[in-house]
Amino acid sequence: MVVFLLLSLPATAQELRLDVDTAIAAASVARDPGGLEAARTELLELSRRYSRSLYPRFVGRSRALVEAASLGRRLGLGNAAAGELLQVLEREAPNEWTARAHLELAEVVLADGDWQLAADHLWQARHGAPREENAESEGNQAAVDVARLALERMTRIHRLILRPLAGRNPWTTTRDYLPNDYLPEKLKLKKPRALAAGPRGELLMANNSRAVLFDPDRNVIATRELRGMARPSLGPAGPLGGLSAIVPTGNTVMQVDDPSAVSFQRPSGGRLDQIVTAHRGPFGNWTVLSRSVDTVLHFSPDGRLLHFTESPMARPIDLALGPSGTIHTLDAGSRESPAALRTYAPDGTLLKTFSSSWQRPVALDVDPFGNRYVLEERTRQVLVYAPEGSLVRALGPVLPGGIELRTPTDLAVDGMGRIFIAEGRLGTVLAVE
Repeated sequence: MVVFLLLSLPATAQELRLDVDTAIAAASVARDPGGLEAARTELLELSRRYSRSLYPRFVGRSRALVEAASLGRRLGLGNAAAGELLQVLEREAPNEWTARAHLELAEVVLADGDWQLAADHLWQARHGAPREENAESEGNQAAVDVARLALERMTRIHRLILRPLAGRNPWTTTRDYLPNDYLPEKLKLKKPRALAAGPRGELLMANNSRAVLFDPDRNVIATRELRGMARPSLGPAGPLGGLSAIVPTGNTVMQVDDPSAVSFQRPSGGRLDQIVTAHRGPFGNWTVLSRSVDTVLHFSPDGRLLHFTESPMARPIDLALGPSGTIHTLDAGSRESPAALRTYAPDGTLLKTFSSSWQRPVALDVDPFGNRYVLEERTRQVLVYAPEGSLVRALGPVLPGGIELRTPTDLAVDGMGRIFIAEGRLGTVLAVE
């Protein structure tokens, strides 16, 4: 019997690989959390079907558990995901999925605030993954991504946690993101006005006539001609990741690489206009801010109104999504109402409101730790607030490295805690690192 099982293992490994691929493919096209849960259940069943007692050295079981834990994180099942990842790290022999398990477990504990344990797992993920040149030569892009993602998370911890703990400024230098001679003439953006940053340093830049999307290495991914523009956004393209670049154009929103456009309806009827910004969720739902409506609106993928927040704003000017789906808005205020930052739960429930003595706040972003960044146009400063509301840093008007802000119009923060600022008078985008 044992001999038969050992002889049949190669065929079984191929079957499990196909079964896991099928479950992951189903998760990638899921339209709601139920689709992810179904794929996760199938992966856990596969890990039990090919148990350690029958297949003690079966690498496919590690993959099934890691993929199931990854889906669990997206479903908010952090404790269950941690248990599955610990099975891989403590009970399975080291294999090509060990580094990915460390990376996923680091994300779980980092979400719980344990950055020291997260840093240890990130170090092991970084050093346990195959060297990038070897992985690339073997076509193992997953291994390359693990190494790069681990380094990026370590950079975030170093910049936003370790430097402040040591009494140092998290941001020590400023540079032009795109030198004047970097882009060909036909792609150049004169006076970029609006920005959005992705988790790995992707950057979407826009003005009133064009939007350009760059990858982390500053290569152009996509461009789109525009007529009118509001604040762009970069969000997950599906349940398993990827990015969707969104540009509002007054009455509609569109993806940079998709010719179709989506329009929305006001709660009171009629077409929604004066759209400030729109963020697309992993299942295609929309979170929209408009100057013509004093609440945050939530729509289905096809533009059908689902619900809206009940806390009115005097003059909504920006919106950002934070950790765990929280929604953050910047209200410029009025004579009767001071400017304010508001934080909502994913279902639109108001969690807290925070005000300060801003003179002309114009832009907002939130980093992966929940710190909020407000661009103050009149004082030419970036003000950084901790999640509870305390001011932790004021940058500008002279930025680290000596560059002075003149007419800043927008900002964006990436997953490594770098701040990008659209600077109108200088006609460029500055990266503060």
